[in-house]
Amino acid sequence: MSGFLSQVVANLVAAEQQIKSLSGLPAAAQQIQTNSSAIILPMVSQIQTMQQAGSGFVQTAIAQLNEIETMVLNNQVLPEIEAKMATVLSQASTLKSTVDEVFVRINSVSSQVLGYFNQLAVIESDLTSQMTALQGQLGNAQSEEEAAKKKYYYLIALGPFGLIGLAVALGLYLKWQSDVNDYESQISSLNSQINSFNAMKSACQLMVSDFQGLVTKISGVRNSVDFLVSDILTINSDLDTGTTLLVIGIMVKAAITEVTTLGVDAS
Repeated sequence: MSGFLSQVVANLVAAEQQIKSLSGLPAAAQQIQTNSSAIILPMVSQIQTMQQAGSGFVQTAIAQLNEIETMVLNNQVLPEIEAKMATVLSQASTLKSTVDEVFVRINSVSSQVLGYFNQLAVIESDLTSQMTALQGQLGNAQSEEEAAKKKYYYLIALGPFGLIGLAVALGLYLKWQSDVNDYESQISSLNSQINSFNAMKSACQLMVSDFQGLVTKISGVRNSVDFLVSDILTINSDLDTGTTLLVIGIMVKAAITEVTTLGVDAS
């Protein structure tokens, strides 16, 4: 059964895929786009491998611990119980190594993923500055174009008396008209980048939020595994020191509950 961890992973992948699908981004945003894929996808693959290992361990361990509980209730000899518990400990230790590797990886990329907020803020500020500058240049060019246009039409209205300056006026008018068209084209292109950037910003916000949830869930899985390994070690130690089977049985039952909880946390 898929649990909250699987849902967080699915959300993270969906956000990353949305970011990956965007086109027309500013160069700096394209770098984040590339980096997010390089970080998220391998990490997700590692988490899913951990989940598969956790699911396999839970199924096996519960069956083994149930068997151990039955052995305890039947007062079987300690060496046989110790051998069974040693097997569970070995499997739990292997899972712990897998979970620790995921935990270390997530923490190693955490600052980079959370740092996207600062990078996006810088990019957004740059886009705003570019738009402000272009709009100012467009406004100036439009004013100059209108003035040149009026002068050109004025000279036309003068007839033969306006012929001397008509060619110059036409040249100026066409020049400013070209500048206006150029600035409008640049603004249109920048608006397209801004729209793509805004979509990326929203997806990044979701991705970072899901990543933070992922860090919390993986930390929870790691804690569950650590507690379980610690408790199994305690059971083994108590078996060595001759603790009564009644107490051992209670501890084994608690371990079964912990394994069940681990299965929920890792799903």
